[in-house]
Amino acid sequence: MRKITIILLLLVFNNTFGQNEKVEFDKVIPEYILALWENNGKTDNSEFDLIELEQIKIFFQELKKKNNDIGSTKFLKKPTDNTLVAYYLNTKLKWNMFNPAAGLKKLENKKVIKRTLKELPTRYELLAFYYKAIFANLLNNQHSMSLGNTNIDLNELDLIDETEKNIVFLCAMRHLGGQITSYCSGPNFPKNCFRGEKFVNNMPKFNGKIFYEFELTEFTDFAIEVDKRYPKMSFKERFIPEFENAKVSYKNCLKEKN
Repeated sequence: MRKITIILLLLVFNNTFGQNEKVEFDKVIPEYILALWENNGKTDNSEFDLIELEQIKIFFQELKKKNNDIGSTKFLKKPTDNTLVAYYLNTKLKWNMFNPAAGLKKLENKKVIKRTLKELPTRYELLAFYYKAIFANLLNNQHSMSLGNTNIDLNELDLIDETEKNIVFLCAMRHLGGQITSYCSGPNFPKNCFRGEKFVNNMPKFNGKIFYEFELTEFTDFAIEVDKRYPKMSFKERFIPEFENAKVSYKNCLKEKN
């Protein structure tokens, strides 16, 4: 199948970001995502019965399940470029639906896809969008989350460098860590600490460590879109504080308990 190669420009953002990589994906990816949106999430076209689409189809199906296995190694392993691009396109189309509420013009689906492909971000940013989806889903289903005996070994997820490994952990902190901070700080501290403790007990370990024992390694910063109304910002500046806040608030709860 013919490949589309997007050669990304060097990104300079506060002189801290590394080089972008090229992302390769099959031409059927944007065609499939557009077909989903044009047909209310369904595609009966046999041309989409392709191995190139198998991973993203399974991912979408799992996200829709109430009691899913999205936190398993199967989905945490680094996905293909096809899956990364497909999920990102789908996310941009979702954002487009809510453009009027944000004071922006809603565009035709085809135009959204065309514009998105022209401005396709780095693989790091695409990975962040993918892993944010996983941990946001776990947060949304936290009452059924039972991963206390699960260890996410970042060295077994086909991640190629420290940046990709830290992306996984910090995306977890963006959502799960944010919930910890909510339970363990503010006006409901310390009476809600028991909720925070229960939540942490149901969270997975990372490299065999409870989240507050995990140590970030040195990694390359990159720009990420957090709010479509504003310019991209530093991944480190936006995501690391979520981790630090969760650590501080939870340790305060542990001190209160002791």
